[in-house]
Amino acid sequence: MKIFRNVGSFIADIFVNRRLVLALTKKDVKRRYAGAIFGNLWSFVTPLLQIIVYWFVFGFVFNSGPVNGVPYALWFICGIVPWLFVSEAISSSSNSFTEYSYLVKKVIFNVNILPLVKIFSSMFVHICFMILVFVVAMCLGYFPTLYTIQLIYYMFCSVMLVFAIGLIFSSVMVFFRDMNQLIGIFIMIGMWMTPIAWQVSILKGYAWVENLNPFFYIIEGYRDSLLSRAWFFEHGEVTLYFWIFTGILFVIGITIYNKLKPHFADVL
Repeated sequence: MKIFRNVGSFIADIFVNRRLVLALTKKDVKRRYAGAIFGNLWSFVTPLLQIIVYWFVFGFVFNSGPVNGVPYALWFICGIVPWLFVSEAISSSSNSFTEYSYLVKKVIFNVNILPLVKIFSSMFVHICFMILVFVVAMCLGYFPTLYTIQLIYYMFCSVMLVFAIGLIFSSVMVFFRDMNQLIGIFIMIGMWMTPIAWQVSILKGYAWVENLNPFFYIIEGYRDSLLSRAWFFEHGEVTLYFWIFTGILFVIGITIYNKLKPHFADVL
């Protein structure tokens, strides 16, 4: 089928250009705050302040207690850090074609790697924050276990989901610049609809609805890995749903990209 050929060709292009992806990622990290006095330090200060503000509001103002025996501060950080990566990666990858318009206009350049470049650039900051999470966890008595290794799997999940979403948004963004504002709304709604600062148990009989939220799968996966609760294959049905959902998004993204790509240069 044509759809599968398109997907296969798309993935093959990325694999062939894997070294270029890494080279552009390094450049993107360096140029993100080029000219700023504190440089890449801003990549950590802003999200760190977000974490502190949310933690203060929910941990002290609303007096949230331990969650299943886990200190609220640790439980919250294990959820907010992956979300900060997802939200930043979606936002930056969605602007990839417009930001790198000079590359998009080059006929021989495979522009399909650009959203992935922005995602990997965001991953650099994410890994640094994960080191902070490990430090906080160990200070509270939670040391790495065998479960921790599956963080690699959940990072891969987040990259694939964000790549699919970013491919759709970035392709549309070239023609509809107001999409940038809609993405901000999408991220804000996603933040509060995902149990990051609140417990899914408050939904009572409707807690199952959150299993339809692919971001919930990633957030809970990080918590399972860091707090030694469960392996990903123990959530068989939810895992299957996540990959089917992500796969469908990926096919939609590639289809939209292939249809709009021939007109990118004309608009940019």
